[in-house]
Amino acid sequence: MRDTKFESFLKAGVLMIGFGLLAGCGSSGANGTFSPLGEQTSQARAGSLPPTSGSSAPSDATGGNYRIMPDDILQVVVYQVPDFNRDAQVDATGNIALPLLGAIPAGGRTVREVEAEIASRLKAKYVQNPQVSVSVKDAVGLRVTVEGSVTKPGVVLVRGGVTLLSIIAQSGGLTDTADESDIVVFRNTEKGRIIARFDVKAIRAGTAEDPPIYAGDTIIVDNSVARTAWKNVGTGVGIVTAGAVLIH
Repeated sequence: MRDTKFESFLKAGVLMIGFGLLAGCGSSGANGTFSPLGEQTSQARAGSLPPTSGSSAPSDATGGNYRIMPDDILQVVVYQVPDFNRDAQVDATGNIALPLLGAIPAGGRTVREVEAEIASRLKAKYVQNPQVSVSVKDAVGLRVTVEGSVTKPGVVLVRGGVTLLSIIAQSGGLTDTADESDIVVFRNTEKGRIIARFDVKAIRAGTAEDPPIYAGDTIIVDNSVARTAWKNVGTGVGIVTAGAVLIH
């Protein structure tokens, strides 16, 4: 027979532990609280996070204001001269290599400026009226890093204006142990690196603004200690209860 007294005792103990954790492990990352992380890190206010120091955010790489960065991959097309068509990665010195033309400076330039440079060199030696198209196939400068308690942590490409909620959605959403009140955004600005904490529950409820996310930002979603402990304890109860059924 099942030991119902033993099982009831276990369940009562689990409830007491769970409520104790919930009461004693309040989040330190409530909306509007911020923590400096070193000399180069400043504080910011939730909902008013300053823009990044980069010129590209939050637009995408097809915009005329995006400044090409090392490791970006450019797609070069020269109409009617297919031998020049290729994907070229920007090297550490900011150049791309094209056949017959050598090293083309790209780092810090826009795609329009690179197009003009390539067209000028082609016209000087090889093509009378070259038509050149350059686009950014993979932009390092438009990446947002998402870490922690999301379903799909990793790198998200920024395409147009995005917000914190949309980036979380693109990362598969929060896990069941995520601390919704402690979402941390790291950002490099003209005044140095800053950190701000946001409460997703408040954003979803409409009581806090959904902040824009910029290229180069890093988002970290913390684990809720109470939720994690409750999940672990709940798993343990399932195992013990299953074992209790076998007791005769």
